[in-house]
Amino acid sequence: MATAKIVTWSRKDKNGNFPIGIKVSQNGIPAYLFEGNAIASRDHWDSGKQQVKKTHPHAMRLTNFLTKKLSEVNEKILEFETDKKTYSAEDIVNAIKPKPVQAPPPPPKLPLFKDVADNHLREQKALGNYDVHKTDKSRLKRFYEFAGENVTFPEITVEFLRRYTVFLKTERNRNKKEQKSLSDRSVTNHLLAIRTLYNRAITAGLASKDNYPFGGRERIMIKFGKTEKIGLVGDEINLLKQYKFSKKQAHLHHSRNIWLVCFYFAGMRITDALLLKWSDFQNGRFYYTMSKNGEPGSLPIPPAIAAILEEYKNEPKTHDLVFSYLKCLENLDDRYALRRRINSVTRLIGEHMAVIMELLDINKNASPHKARHAFAQRAEEKEIHPKVLQGMYRHESILTTMGYQSNFSHKKMDEALEAVIDF
Repeated sequence: MATAKIVTWSRKDKNGNFPIGIKVSQNGIPAYLFEGNAIASRDHWDSGKQQVKKTHPHAMRLTNFLTKKLSEVNEKILEFETDKKTYSAEDIVNAIKPKPVQAPPPPPKLPLFKDVADNHLREQKALGNYDVHKTDKSRLKRFYEFAGENVTFPEITVEFLRRYTVFLKTERNRNKKEQKSLSDRSVTNHLLAIRTLYNRAITAGLASKDNYPFGGRERIMIKFGKTEKIGLVGDEINLLKQYKFSKKQAHLHHSRNIWLVCFYFAGMRITDALLLKWSDFQNGRFYYTMSKNGEPGSLPIPPAIAAILEEYKNEPKTHDLVFSYLKCLENLDDRYALRRRINSVTRLIGEHMAVIMELLDINKNASPHKARHAFAQRAEEKEIHPKVLQGMYRHESILTTMGYQSNFSHKKMDEALEAVIDF
């Protein structure tokens, strides 16, 4: 069984005093417990009584402290003996020594919004989604101008987003030559990008649902305002179709042709028109799978389209494409390069169509997507059943078709207005 007693050290410490503490011995091997107490001279120590002599200025206090510590050591020895543990004098001393106070671990570092955003951009680029990568990168650039790059998700509160909305509405559109503020739809798209990334962070366990600032009462509601969709009417399309371009206007001629292809093929999207292949035409019909949703289908070939196809029949067939806008690409398998080129060509065709509208003295936007609006407007005027249009548009839900066509449905409202004011 170990023994313990109060002792003084025989050598002076760095302050010239003699340390005083507890010596524990087990099997002849000692260990010492010194806790900073010392006496100026060994003459103040009574080794027989194992206590500080009364000549010491703090004899009573120091003796009481050492006696209490000795008692604590003896209790620990009994505890070890009772538990029948194999122990050493060092084990006893270590069990008595006060445990060092450990500083609390630093709070976990909150994930940055930018970390999630950067990962999103990398994924979109890897997937070849050029349009998404480009637009989201631009929107995030504005967000960092407002919030900085070290903003965390808990900081993106309702009030934070309200201030961000004000910032956006007073911001200038860098994509316009004139100093024009961002449109309401652009502001909505910027907020939508933040919401998408916040949802992604919640799914990944990087943000809490409790702090979610979107939706519900007293939170940020994202609403998509309706915009007026105006397409070219029949007479305007005939003017466009019949206009004769000079040789110097060949670029306008080709842009007009692809716009007409989009219109006559039920408002085909420009991406699908640019990817139009000769092999898509079989047995007098046009077969293609819509790139946006992967829906297959076929349509008859209108005479106006047959005439346009005849014009390109003897052209070099790069990648088997009808139109040559994508011939600069080595192949069509690099989705990112493909989408980047399509984006550039779409913008170019839009610029050409703006020039053509000036030539025709038509004060309307005739961008490639407006060909889809023109078809929808004509379909509404001809009262084509939504179920038929659903198949032509390749919509999965009839509600999508009905919602889209509602943008062009004016007949009943016009008749109602006339009925009310006709007196």
